[in-house]
Amino acid sequence: MRYIGVLVLSGLIFSGAARAEAIGEADLLKHIEMLASDAFEGRGPGTTGENKTVNYIATQWAEAGLKPAGEKDSWYKPVTLVERVPESFHVAFSAGAWGRAVRLQQDEIILRGRDSSFRQANLAVVFAGYAEAGAGSPSVTGKLVLLPSRSPEDRDDLPDFRTRKLQLIQDGAIGVISVLEDQDRWARFQRFYQRGSTTLADPENHAALEGLISVDQFRKLIRQSGLDTDRLLEGSAAISVLDLGLSADAAAKTGVRPYVSHNVIGKIPGTNPGAGAILFVGHWDHFGICRVEDPLVPAQDRICNGAVDNASGVALLIETAKRLSAEDHDRDIYVLATTAEEKGLLGARAFASEPPIALENFVAVFNVDTIALSNDGQKIAAIGLGQSGLDRDIETVAAQEGREIDRSGTSDAYLERQDGYVFLERGIPAYMITSAFAGEDRLQAYINGPYHDVSDEVNEDLLLAGAAADANFHVALGRYFSSTRTYPGLATSGGADN
Repeated sequence: MRYIGVLVLSGLIFSGAARAEAIGEADLLKHIEMLASDAFEGRGPGTTGENKTVNYIATQWAEAGLKPAGEKDSWYKPVTLVERVPESFHVAFSAGAWGRAVRLQQDEIILRGRDSSFRQANLAVVFAGYAEAGAGSPSVTGKLVLLPSRSPEDRDDLPDFRTRKLQLIQDGAIGVISVLEDQDRWARFQRFYQRGSTTLADPENHAALEGLISVDQFRKLIRQSGLDTDRLLEGSAAISVLDLGLSADAAAKTGVRPYVSHNVIGKIPGTNPGAGAILFVGHWDHFGICRVEDPLVPAQDRICNGAVDNASGVALLIETAKRLSAEDHDRDIYVLATTAEEKGLLGARAFASEPPIALENFVAVFNVDTIALSNDGQKIAAIGLGQSGLDRDIETVAAQEGREIDRSGTSDAYLERQDGYVFLERGIPAYMITSAFAGEDRLQAYINGPYHDVSDEVNEDLLLAGAAADANFHVALGRYFSSTRTYPGLATSGGADN
């Protein structure tokens, strides 16, 4: 049963439901122990571990009184993914009208296709920078494009690599090969590329041929065009497309495996949904059975359990949703557990492409990820601070809850590596607020140790005092932003009068 209480916040007095008991360490631990257990096999998308994971989350939310907000009134929204693994490839470049062969080291180029088989001869080869195409810029239609893997860091007005690559594909490029500008990183990136890549099943956003080339081999290519490689790369901000006078014959065999994973979506209905909605999000996926079986090590641990990353964040989502569902709110509150964050924020991107309501109606998004790293219940990092107009409201809630915002800026390095960034890209205010990222030494110790490894499991290294404080802070965020009295701002679409 609900009854009416009174809350004083930021000088505003309003009626609200009775406050639920605060979230404690034990509340979070029981979910982490379950989600990070070997029975869930590391929560790999498209596996038995996924089935157990999404069912556990949906069951917890149903018991808490949330409503399903997935496809066809279910808890789940299917997300079709495609894994592509290079199997074999060959590419031969030639220069000039006479087709003079350019000999490159094949072990410093790697290619894969959008489809299982690609073969094409006499492809014109061009270089693309990051400048907008102007009158007279060469077309990329039907051509093979060489694109620097980093956009100019000091130019916020230019697209990032991912956006520029999509522009080229949409303009008709048949292939895009990324130029890795740091030769020392080639071996690492080559191994990563050989393991394959998982993407959303959106073939229009993939070139028929994609690949990676080292800067040393790129230098050999560019020499045939009489150009200076360093000047070309350093000047990419001023270059749109440049004809290189090169051609290529290329072939690639690729293992292509489509499969279906799922986002889990719940909803706490508000009394005034016309005023917009807020969203809590965290990824449920991890790396599954991540080590190859070694017959010489019969008891080898092969499961990347992901206790901190991100069973801890899902535990926060579950307990925060339980507290908020017991109260009345003006705005709808959506709770989203995403798939395939570890593969490139794919679940969040799928949600943003097909949201349950118009995306611009979300007034605020709060991502939770990797929270069980701190026993400090006071200092918090607010990743996303300075990126939208809600900073003062975040500061208001922090002051009300007795939390100190870390102003060092060190956590900003993670802005683009978490699900909240997908919403920021689309102009929706989004934050990742956690005590775990407010201590750089502790965070780096985790990243250099258990992160993405079999050792990220439930043990004595799990620090939950800060996580519990963070969970209660997210309850406070939910109360503040779901109320049109404490946060009267409209959704970015304009919404309805409050």
